[in-house]
Formats: sequence, C-alpha cells, structure tokens
Amino acid sequence: MQKETNLCMGCMNAKDYEGPCKLCGYSDDDLCIPTYLLPKTFLNERYIVGKLISYNGEGATYIGFDTATNSKITIKEFMPDTLCARKKGETEISVNADNSALYKTYMSEFADLHRSLMKLRGMAHIQAVIDVFYENGTCYAVSEFISGITLKTYLENSGGSLSWEQVKELFPPILTTLSLIHAGGIIHRGISPQTIFVTDKMELKLAGFCIAAGRTTNTEIACEIFSGYAAPEQYSNEVNGTWTDVYGISAVLYKVLTGTAPAEAIARTQGSLLEPMMINRNIPQNVSKVIMGGMRLPTDKRIRSITEFVDRLFTQPKYDAEGSHAGIAITRREEKILKKKQKERLKTLIALILVGTGLIIFALAFALTLSGVCAPSAVSGGSSSSSSKVSSSSPVQSSVSDESSDTEDSSSVEQSSSNSEPVSTIEVPDFTGAIYESTVKKYEGTFVFIPTYEYSDKYDKNVMFEQSVEPGTVVESGAQMQIKVKISKGPSTVSLPDYTGKTELLYIAELTRLNIKYERVDEQSNEVEDGYVLRCSKEIGDTVIVETEKAETVIVYVARNFEETSSENTENTEV
Repeated sequence: MQKETNLCMGCMNAKDYEGPCKLCGYSDDDLCIPTYLLPKTFLNERYIVGKLISYNGEGATYIGFDTATNSKITIKEFMPDTLCARKKGETEISVNADNSALYKTYMSEFADLHRSLMKLRGMAHIQAVIDVFYENGTCYAVSEFISGITLKTYLENSGGSLSWEQVKELFPPILTTLSLIHAGGIIHRGISPQTIFVTDKMELKLAGFCIAAGRTTNTEIACEIFSGYAAPEQYSNEVNGTWTDVYGISAVLYKVLTGTAPAEAIARTQGSLLEPMMINRNIPQNVSKVIMGGMRLPTDKRIRSITEFVDRLFTQPKYDAEGSHAGIAITRREEKILKKKQKERLKTLIALILVGTGLIIFALAFALTLSGVCAPSAVSGGSSSSSSKVSSSSPVQSSVSDESSDTEDSSSVEQSSSNSEPVSTIEVPDFTGAIYESTVKKYEGTFVFIPTYEYSDKYDKNVMFEQSVEPGTVVESGAQMQIKVKISKGPSTVSLPDYTGKTELLYIAELTRLNIKYERVDEQSNEVEDGYVLRCSKEIGDTVIVETEKAETVIVYVARNFEETSSENTENTEV
C-alpha cells in the first residue's frame, strides 16, 4: 500500500516542489532495487518507508517517517535473500519452500533481539528500538533516526585518529552501555567504526544489531563481517560471547588511536600485530597493552568482559608475561584438588626422610663392624642392633610398599574398569557459586552452557546459582550436554559509591562495575579540580535501583574549572 505525502523519500523533510530535493538531492525518479520495498510504502498503518539505506544477509534498512509522532525513523526489514524473495512491485515476501522452517526460526530470533532492545530504550548510547511488528510475511523493527555521522566518517574528518584525551571523553558512556547490554544477554558481534555513530551532541551511539547467524560464517544466510574488527571465533564454530565484543571494541580503539585499521583476525598470527604505542608514541603504555589484551586471538587468553576491560583501561592493572587474568578466584573443586596434592607430597617427603634415616643408621653400624671397633660380642650385638634398626624402619618401608601396592591395585582396578566399561562417563558438578566465564572455559568441550541472567541479592555478579541438570548426574564424556544455567547480574539495588577525590573516568568505571546507570553533566565550579566529580543527584551511600526495567539514573556532575574574576576587575567593570 502506497501513502501519498509531500515528504522527500531521501531525507524525510517536507518538499513542496518538483524535481530533486534541495537538501539531499534525492529524486522520485531515482532507480530502486525491485526486490526491496518501494518508497512511500505504508506499514502498520503508521510508518512511511523511504529510500533504501543499506542491506546485508539479514535484511534491509530504510529511512522512514512515523506519522504518529511526526518524526524521522529507520525501518529494518527481515529479508535474508538466501531464504526468500520478493517479486517486483509486490510487498509480500515469498519464502523458499525448502527453507520455511529455518526462515521462521531466524525471523523469531530477529523479533526477540529487537524486543530485548526495546526494553533498553532508556539507554542513551544505543539506537533505541521503538516498535516490532509482523507484516508482508516478515518482521519489521522500527528504531530512532540518529542525527549524526558514523565514527568512520568522523575519523576521516578529524585527520584519521583521535588523542587518548579525546577518547577518554567520548568512550566511557558507550563502554558502560555495552556492559549493560551484555548483562541483558545481548552480544553485538559487529562493533566497528561503521556501526558506531557520533551524534550532533558529540555522543557515541551503538547501532547495527544483528542476529548471530548474520555475523558468523558457515551459516545459511550471508554473513556481514567487518574486516579487522570481527573476532577470530566469528570465522569458525567457536562459541561467541562477551569476549567477542571485547575484541571488536578493542579493535575500534586501535583504529581510533593509531589511525590504522588492525589486520583481519584470520590473517593474523601471534605477534604479527604492532602494539598501538609502536605506531603512536603518545598512546599510554597501559592503554596500549589493554587494547592488545582485548585482541588476543585465543579466547581463553583474551580479556573476557567489558567490565574487566574498563577496569584495566582506566585503573592501570598489572599484567603478567602470559597475559593471565589476575584476581580470578579458583573454584572450590580446584582448591580441594590442590590441597590433596599438597598432602600427598607431604606424605611422600616424610616417608623418604624416614627411609633415608634408617639407611644412614644401617650404614654407620655396618662401617663400625668392618673397622673392628666393636668386639665379637659387640659385633654380634651390633649386627643384632643393626638388624633391629632395619626392623624398626621396616614399618616405613612396609608403608611405602603398601602405598605402592595400593597404587598398583588402584591402577589395575582402573584398567579393569576401563576394559569392562569402554564408554567413559563424567558426573555433572554442582555449579552453584562458580564464576560463569571461568566455568565455561574449564568445561569447554564437555558441557554447553545456555545462560539466563537474573538479578540476585544473594549471589555476586557473574556467579551461577541454578542449573537444569542435577549435580551428580552421570553423563557420557564428550557428549557436550546442554545445561541451562542462571547467572547473577548482581544485586537489584546497590549503594552509591563515594566520589570524593575521584576523577570522572575512575568514578564512571566504578559505577559500571556496580551496573549503575548514569548521565554526566559538566558544571562550572572551582570547588574540586577540573575533571573531578563534584556531586551526584543522589547522596553517597543512597540506595540505587539497577534492575533494568526499574533502573534509576544517577546524574554525575563533573567540575569544569573557570578563571575567577578579581574584585578589582569587577569594580572597574561596574565603573
């Protein structure tokens, strides 16, 4: 259905004259790709479709107009061209008969993704989703229109790169937002200078969300991968997670600070990527190392979460030579194994000392006998004594012998068991209290975890507290059983931390760790140093609700020092 309007279909501004638009140059006579919606198509009795902006394996994005609010919008249409098609001049989509089930599955994922994003509309640094609806045999997602340019264009207009001081101003809010998105169970997989926008207000906004199949290779739809910014696991069947977006944002910062795009992940080898500070000497050493830590090729050596990334970026953590993550607690199971090994080593050491002592006594007695120091009776006694001594040491030898025997018996039992049971099994552990990310890494290839994130006042953030398979359940090794687990987002309410004597960046990093939603406002004041937190909209220690749907926003007022006018100058001015 077409909608008559006097709007330009290229920029959605009013146009009451013939010919090309004087603002954007669009003309109604411009050719359109026939497989996509024609301009002026009317959707959901509310939205006017404009020109096609972009398309990928998942579908198409158009500029649009919301007649209910009289505002510009963007309209995303689910239309994977490998599974469906549209005939010229029609609005209805025809799905290939062989791909009907797969089409519906992916369309459901598309709808779920954008409904989840709708719940995050309060976040200022992502493109807000306004509406999701079904029509024409497919699904549509309506989002706000971002007034601004891509980060890619912004860099091109800024000489190709930005200083670390500029990055410190621009990026903290979008990093916080990305952490909150992850807490909601959403992974972007397409973070790049093309999907980050710089708005008219000089704020960053993240756009370009897509279903997982559209951002990984070897799927049934064409994938859109941003070369240099896509993580290596997006080219393989490895599990994607928060660490995938850590790679993406690290690669973006690499580009922003150096002016050079990093090499494509699958073309890289260990050590083949120059550190940012080697390209631009003005980049702080710690920042350079954190970026490299976020771009490590093995997922188990990469920084695993945005929270950890922010902590390291702004608080200058210490790195070891292997790039391991300091401060990660070992699990209770690992602690038990460690204690057991320490106990076994202690027993072995005591046994060796006792045996050695016995041998030394025997050797001394034997040497005295040979030298003739002892009388025949004494020699006899010495022999007896020696025998006695050896005998006294026999319990130790016996103990060692028994221990060896036990080991052999245990080994033979295991071998026998192995022969009688060719299929190896494993017991499902109790994951309650375990850290999710380290557990996933530990049991990779054994279990596949399907996470659900919930707020919990009992368990710390990222700690598992419920599982779908009972602990102790015996399963076949290597079967990769799927286990649904619940993971804590942390408490639903927290206390506002103290900001006294803290810079804006350090305090924002602290708010990020606590999941506190915030907005920053500059305020002229000389009460504290420039760039330090002056005050907040809540008092220190006040309770802040962080639960997504009810989340409170704390306004952080940052001091901007000014030159005070002297009283003498004031008097002269008055005169």
